[in-house]
Amino acid sequence: MSMIKSVLLGLLLTGISLFATEQKVVYDLTTGSPDLLEKGLIRSIDGLVDYYDTNKIDYKIVVVISGKAYKYFVADLKASPYRGKMKVSRAQKRLAPKLQKLSAAGVEFEMCKAGMEALDINPSTLYPYVKAELNKSVSLVKFQNEGYAYLPVH
Repeated sequence: MSMIKSVLLGLLLTGISLFATEQKVVYDLTTGSPDLLEKGLIRSIDGLVDYYDTNKIDYKIVVVISGKAYKYFVADLKASPYRGKMKVSRAQKRLAPKLQKLSAAGVEFEMCKAGMEALDINPSTLYPYVKAELNKSVSLVKFQNEGYAYLPVH
């Protein structure tokens, strides 16, 4: 009897995993704290990616960058408003490889174009994996209307 239950449970779990839908998440990143960025964004996404990969679940993850988070996505600090900021430079050196790893795992990064213009950040100074086409509100509304779960990192 327990063997029949085990087989039925196995078939049920297999059936559920076959019908699992793609998981979609949009992170609203505004924090200027490197520790919160690492804990609330990088570790969170690492955990999701591990879980989805282990369970063979398709996913899409997007990070919309605005507020005080711009500085962590500018590759050329010398040509930016963050020139000469040693704390930013040190944090960036620690975070850049981790953010690049997320990009390599398929995470998309979109920076608020309106904020970039207000801060005079030239798009050519950004890391190559960062897009700057829309403003934050337009991006967040678009992704939420496409069924993305909203997760703030403020």
